[in-house]
Amino acid sequence: MTESESESESESETEFETEPVLVTGATGLLGSSVVRRLVELGRPVTVLARDAERAARLLPSEVRVVVGDTVDPDVWDKVLPDVGSVVHAAAYFREFYQPGADPHVLYETNVTALGRLLAAAERHDIRTVVHVSSTAALAKGGVSAPADEESPPPADAVNGYAASKVAAEAVVQAHVAHGRGPAVPLVLPGWMWGPGDSGPTSSGRLFLSIARGELPVLPDVGNSMVDARDVAEVCVRVLDAGISGMAVSGRRYIAAGRWERLRDLAAVIASETGRRAPRALPGRLTIGLASAVGAVNRLTGREDVANRAGVEVLVEGDKARVSSDRVRQELGIEFRPAAETLRDEAAWYRAEGLL
Repeated sequence: MTESESESESESETEFETEPVLVTGATGLLGSSVVRRLVELGRPVTVLARDAERAARLLPSEVRVVVGDTVDPDVWDKVLPDVGSVVHAAAYFREFYQPGADPHVLYETNVTALGRLLAAAERHDIRTVVHVSSTAALAKGGVSAPADEESPPPADAVNGYAASKVAAEAVVQAHVAHGRGPAVPLVLPGWMWGPGDSGPTSSGRLFLSIARGELPVLPDVGNSMVDARDVAEVCVRVLDAGISGMAVSGRRYIAAGRWERLRDLAAVIASETGRRAPRALPGRLTIGLASAVGAVNRLTGREDVANRAGVEVLVEGDKARVSSDRVRQELGIEFRPAAETLRDEAAWYRAEGLL
């Protein structure tokens, strides 16, 4: 490499590091983790948020907040001119943990908004859009042959959320075939846990229900769980690879973490919060119990801790396995132990006054 080439590369790297990164879904578990990691690295960050006060409360003060909604067709032309790249973590997944899911909003948020973002990103010369997909977009693998980045979509999506993620990946592949616009690598997280789960997500609701002694039983199943901070690190490294031209558009990166038994996670939560761990029951039995409890809750107006759909997802995933070897080998990422994640999550909830 000549001296002029070295100087040019150094200038490009400096330019990448000073260009603002737009993060969508920034007040969610993953989005907030991405924001905090970028801020730690000294990168300028812009977030798109529907609620400016919530964003100001949850995110570092250095962040620039633009008020808007990803489903607004005009929002991208408003926010993209001032950024160089995007981590698109916004998603709708309400149906996983409580009733009232809106299929139209689900599709608009997870699919239509993505198509509009990619079209606008091409107009505004955005370098890279990291799209956060999901391991739900993969056909299930087993112990001997885990699902990986080359796995096809599931033949039958188990719920609307999974179907929307499959459709979103099809939007990305159509963009890749188009051959113009930003590079769009994909990050596929497993079941995310960790501090910063203000929503809370399905895992946060499960954590709090155990920590508050509200959940007497749970299904004796396992799943791939991952710390959202580790997924954020994957997003940032993939982002930088895309900016530098090293990440292939349309290439998947699975961040599924480690396979854990739910009863073991519950035992750690109970230990950290001074509660008795829920009793583990056969998965199919807990589906029936979730249905019965849900019926009672609808009559009394109480919110479900875990509805039938959520329990079915857990039971269906018990025998499924997913490989994160690509991010380990290509990005050098190792996933932290579950106990560390859960300890930090307990500390965060205490600090927020939720325990």
